[in-house]
Amino acid sequence: MGIRSKILSASFIALSAFGSLASPAYGTGDHLITMQQADIRAFINDVSVVTGKTFLVDPRVQGKVTISSEQSLSPNEVFSVFKDVMRVHGYTLVRTATGEYRVTLIQGAAQDAPFTSGAGINGQFATTVIKLSSADASEAARLIKPVMHSQGQLTANAGGKVLVITDFPENLRKAREIVAALDVSDSVIESFTLENLSASDAEAVLRSLGGNKSPYTVVSIPGTNKIIVEGPSASLSKLRPIIRSMDQGSTAPRGAVSIVPLRFADGEEIITLLNTLLPAYAKEGSPAPTAAYDPGSNTLIINAEGEVQASIEQIIRRLDQRRPQVLVEAIIVEISDTTARELGVEFAIAGLNGNAVPLLSSNFSRSAPDILGLTGTLVTAQDGFSTDEQTAAVANLIGLDGGIAGIGGLSNDTLYSAVINALETDQDSNILSTPFVTTLDNVPATFLVGQEIPITSSETFSNTTLNPFRTFERQEVGIKLEVLPQISEGDVIRLEIKQEVSSIEGALSSLAQDFVTNKREIETTVLANDGEIIVLGGLLEDDEQIELSKVPVLGDIPIVGNLFQSKGRSRAKTNLMVFLRPKIIRSAADARPLTQSRLDQIRLEDRLQSDRDISKIDTYLSRNPLGNDAVIYGGQ
Repeated sequence: MGIRSKILSASFIALSAFGSLASPAYGTGDHLITMQQADIRAFINDVSVVTGKTFLVDPRVQGKVTISSEQSLSPNEVFSVFKDVMRVHGYTLVRTATGEYRVTLIQGAAQDAPFTSGAGINGQFATTVIKLSSADASEAARLIKPVMHSQGQLTANAGGKVLVITDFPENLRKAREIVAALDVSDSVIESFTLENLSASDAEAVLRSLGGNKSPYTVVSIPGTNKIIVEGPSASLSKLRPIIRSMDQGSTAPRGAVSIVPLRFADGEEIITLLNTLLPAYAKEGSPAPTAAYDPGSNTLIINAEGEVQASIEQIIRRLDQRRPQVLVEAIIVEISDTTARELGVEFAIAGLNGNAVPLLSSNFSRSAPDILGLTGTLVTAQDGFSTDEQTAAVANLIGLDGGIAGIGGLSNDTLYSAVINALETDQDSNILSTPFVTTLDNVPATFLVGQEIPITSSETFSNTTLNPFRTFERQEVGIKLEVLPQISEGDVIRLEIKQEVSSIEGALSSLAQDFVTNKREIETTVLANDGEIIVLGGLLEDDEQIELSKVPVLGDIPIVGNLFQSKGRSRAKTNLMVFLRPKIIRSAADARPLTQSRLDQIRLEDRLQSDRDISKIDTYLSRNPLGNDAVIYGGQ
């Protein structure tokens, strides 16, 4: 008899070769399970009939099951027992997207486990995410791992606050309980007002004590000479006496002179400010306090009484703070399209040997061939071209562009020649320039990449001048960026900018040695947020020129008049846009990724140009390392 008899309803009683089943004493719909060494696949089939669920059985699911039940079960309880039996035999259930259940090996089932934000369904693998507020994820994972199933999976990022766990619901509950007990923050925040020690000095000392993996965080407020410390209460208990000890004033009387070394500030600026303030500290009957600056050691020397020295030192420390820097990047995009068309016809006709035909010719300056010179060469070469005459004929045609066609000859003592010249040009350009410069807050910076070309300013040449001379002025041509950044509250940056792009167009004329230059300039003041891209300006120019040279009257005749004309048409379209992005750099940590991105760009360009596995910059850095704190201060 089939294994179906092992699960009986109240109205169904059967006997099995593997054991006997008794009718339950409960109401209709209850089920009593009793079996010995029943085939597991038949057991799965019977559970499907009782629960109404669909099972997809993995071919690797094989074996015998033994179950003994003394009381009847509801369909849900039968399904729960079924999941436990599967787990005991090394199998599990995975719910599919369409609602069926896949019966498969526990090994490898974690990859298919569905995501849950709750406890999950008993007997089935589930994946959940646990977020920690203060504890370290890798430390929590080390404590959770022993209570997990051997086929469960646990992922934690070092130093992070997230755990991803795949396991049975009971193990997920244990993991949450462990995290709840572990993730209890004892972090406290405390502020200290310093009287004798500067806040920046205290911050530097505490950071050095904590090292790279400091359990606490220190922030200084120079304006109020306070430091704020956040960390475990045990760490703050150790720091309190250290901070009080550092902030104690000297018990020994101060000398008449104190030396204050500077770290960030410009000593010349500070000494000028102090000389303005020191008269206010003068006391009647006491020597006036004085201050001096030693550029070699970058120190200030204060000569005053003890209290005055302490007050002046506090002023110096508050001024001697690291100032933020601003990296200003500009993108200059110029897209131009220039087209030109030229069409010219020139002719000459003249009589020879007494022929009455007059000399008639058309010659236009905008066309290259010298028609009269070419006709003269034909006259001298009536008996054949010599080498000199061939050279002369070619010289008259030098300068022609595009396509040319011509005829010439001698007929009945009448010399004639004609030349047609046609030219069409099309030029496209896409110029992308990206200058950038780094400067201190409220300090102007200038960046220039270009040339200095000579421009004639005056000259004297005449027969009466004994000493002829010519004077020149140097003019900068290239890409120039001048910027003055000022950081205000909320990391809003005020920028005074002058952006200039200039180039050499060419000589003024064939007789003059002076140059014609192109210049595009933007001078403005803008406000931008940290890292925000703004557009400074744009210029869209469309210039079309038509030039027509013709013989009077004859050039106006319809159709035939084209033989007496030289026509040129040119059109230039230019689109110039300038974009800018300022970036505040407050520390080496802010500067390091900017430097790394520029180095990576140089490496890539060098490798592409040289087709090598290692760039020249890598070779140079291996011999002359810049270190981890290298910063690029300007570029193109």
